[in-house]
Amino acid sequence: MDKTEKHLSEPRIEQLSDGTVLLRRAWPQLGRMLYQLEHDAIDSNEHLDDVQKRELRAKVKEIILDRCSSYERQYEAFEYVMRGRAVEIVGNPCYPGIDGKEHELPYTGLEGCYVGSEAKTGRPGLTQAQIVEEEANIGLELLKRLKKDAIKNYAWANFTRISDPDHHVLDKGDLKRIHLLWACIVHRLNQRIYENEECKKTPLEQVEAILRNDSRLANDPAIQQEYTMLKEKTDNTHNEMPADRKRRHENDRIFRDRLAENDHFRRETYARIKDPYGLSGHIAYHIEDSTFANANIIEELHLPKPPDRHNSPSYQVMLTPEQVEGYLFLARLGEHGGDPVIRSMLTSEER
Repeated sequence: MDKTEKHLSEPRIEQLSDGTVLLRRAWPQLGRMLYQLEHDAIDSNEHLDDVQKRELRAKVKEIILDRCSSYERQYEAFEYVMRGRAVEIVGNPCYPGIDGKEHELPYTGLEGCYVGSEAKTGRPGLTQAQIVEEEANIGLELLKRLKKDAIKNYAWANFTRISDPDHHVLDKGDLKRIHLLWACIVHRLNQRIYENEECKKTPLEQVEAILRNDSRLANDPAIQQEYTMLKEKTDNTHNEMPADRKRRHENDRIFRDRLAENDHFRRETYARIKDPYGLSGHIAYHIEDSTFANANIIEELHLPKPPDRHNSPSYQVMLTPEQVEGYLFLARLGEHGGDPVIRSMLTSEER
């Protein structure tokens, strides 16, 4: 691998004198993808003169950047949580390394998905350490799946690149895989609030799901009898015991509180990343596309000052070495899977 390109691909993070954060990342592989989009079909078209070709190349670039803008707001919010706001959800977690020292766990940027699911006075839920552990298990699950696919398809080199995307040059297939993995994780965790105890399906709802999704079981006399019995029991709501009614009302209250907290965190995050003029656009792009060899896309993201995690006391999360590996993988994945340039380039190539 070219050491210069590896160095260019690594993100540079700088905290400015006013506390704001500037993130710079170079995407040489995406620059070459853009160069090919601009030139492959256009240069071979004999019906276009040089002026028309230049205009079409400029149009391609304009389309790419326009699509980037549709993904920027989500990505800025993700980075803002990852760079510090996550401290409000999981505090300042660390893990004991094999060297016997305590190491800081980076944030994944997904912590906002757990807002509302934390344990609080009068409400069950997850502790900070349990949230971190769940994220570690999600990352470990992904790594195991990737390793299994790599062994099955003799694609160990692909696994090596994807499992450590910051230190390898990723090809188009790698980027697509990472984007798909990230999209699946985000979709899953956006529904995390519905996995809390009060949201679990009742016996009747479980049987109804079977009847809807499995035609073979739907015709089973035992299942039909169970459904009839549960339906009759549920219909007799006037016979509901006071304790059951109280529990149901309490569960409704808890769930409404969770949703309200989650929505407030999301809205407040978007409000914080706006500039003094109320605008959210903090990403600038510089495109070098004069030659294929030197093609590059430089991305700069300017974020407001994030909360400082070191204002919270550190605490240890007892993770196994495999869980640590999974957690760190998850913490690296989002900056590639959710990046506006990557998402824009991949969707452009699909059209």
